[in-house]
Amino acid sequence: MNTLPPIKEWEELSIGKSGQLVDRDAQRLHKLAERIKGRLKGRPTVLTRTATPGLKAGQVVGVLTTPSVTVEILPKIDAEDDRSLRQSLVRMLAVARKLPIADHDLAPLEIQHENLLEVLIRIFSNRLHSAIRRGLPHRYIGHEDDLPRLKGKLNVKRQFSRNAVRPDRLACAFDEFSPDTPLNRVLKAAVVRLATVSKSASNQRMLIESLARFDAVSDSPDPLRERVMLDRTNRTFHQLYDMAKLLLASNWQSTTSGRDEGFSLLFPMNELFEEYIGRSLKIALSPRNVKLQDKVRYAINSPSNRFNLQPDIVVDGNVIVDTKWKELRPEKRDFDVKQDDIYQMLAYSRAYGAKRAILLYPWHRGLEREPGICQSWQSSGDSIPFDIATVDVTRRNHTVRKTLREILLNSNLSRNFVM
Repeated sequence: MNTLPPIKEWEELSIGKSGQLVDRDAQRLHKLAERIKGRLKGRPTVLTRTATPGLKAGQVVGVLTTPSVTVEILPKIDAEDDRSLRQSLVRMLAVARKLPIADHDLAPLEIQHENLLEVLIRIFSNRLHSAIRRGLPHRYIGHEDDLPRLKGKLNVKRQFSRNAVRPDRLACAFDEFSPDTPLNRVLKAAVVRLATVSKSASNQRMLIESLARFDAVSDSPDPLRERVMLDRTNRTFHQLYDMAKLLLASNWQSTTSGRDEGFSLLFPMNELFEEYIGRSLKIALSPRNVKLQDKVRYAINSPSNRFNLQPDIVVDGNVIVDTKWKELRPEKRDFDVKQDDIYQMLAYSRAYGAKRAILLYPWHRGLEREPGICQSWQSSGDSIPFDIATVDVTRRNHTVRKTLREILLNSNLSRNFVM
């Protein structure tokens, strides 16, 4: 297995005798990337062939692994080293996808020497191992069986239709307290799959130890379609279930077909940044009304509703926040904010009767100012405050939330916006 040094978004892997990849490995990676592309929101470019020759990463992050090579793509943000980049990415995923990961979980992990996939497998296997030591969640499951003695209730219809000539058998209907539940089948599927994917001896050992606890749980033909019921009786496993789905989501269909062409764990950065900021704002502004991907307004209302609008974030019904995973360029006029993004925000603002509009970007050192509001404008006509702001995603989550609160509570807006 050839594990390459990580690359960042838009960076290129060279192909050839003196390059990072031999042609056969490049073909496998590109084939895997194209197969996964169709399952990602917005179908972003994952790996593109270049003339050099090479494979150029798109605006995605994560891990692609084939039987012969593993490639990790990290976000293109300012950080001290790959370890810091990986930590930032894991923190964003934890918030965006509600995963059971806190800052203190990252400190003891070998994040410098393990790729994102191994880090997430380590966190999942550690949390799962700890949870199942106290026992798997059980449920009463209904069963029907023909038994020599009555158990539960007699199924009269079944008794006379199937056992009329078998007086030694009783058609019984009974409940059995069993660990063979949809939730446990999903968790087992994740353990089985990750044990075949992980290249870390310690991860494999932990997963194999955990698998022994699932002996009484049957295999699921399609774990992502299991009808899982989450309630207070299995609360300990709620976030583990979310993590299991994340680790299974993009690969189950292909890996169960018998053709193990590889494994991927990829996230479009536009989508991840949007989810991270949205959920961080929900926490930072609680109990304010923060809606994500609101779809209640239209660009055209008469004679009928047409062209549904979908801003990333709406605060209190009248503050529009849209996220853009793009690098602001202070040396350019208006920071190189795209005209189409301005038009889009103006459409949102008019439809919502907004009191404020905010375009939010990732911070970088080239801005030569701290994260927060870096430019304040007013729209023509209705004079809506229109801010360009940044957030440093390399900082800890509580610092990011503090920045977001400061942006939303900025005193310059007191004339139009009251929190």
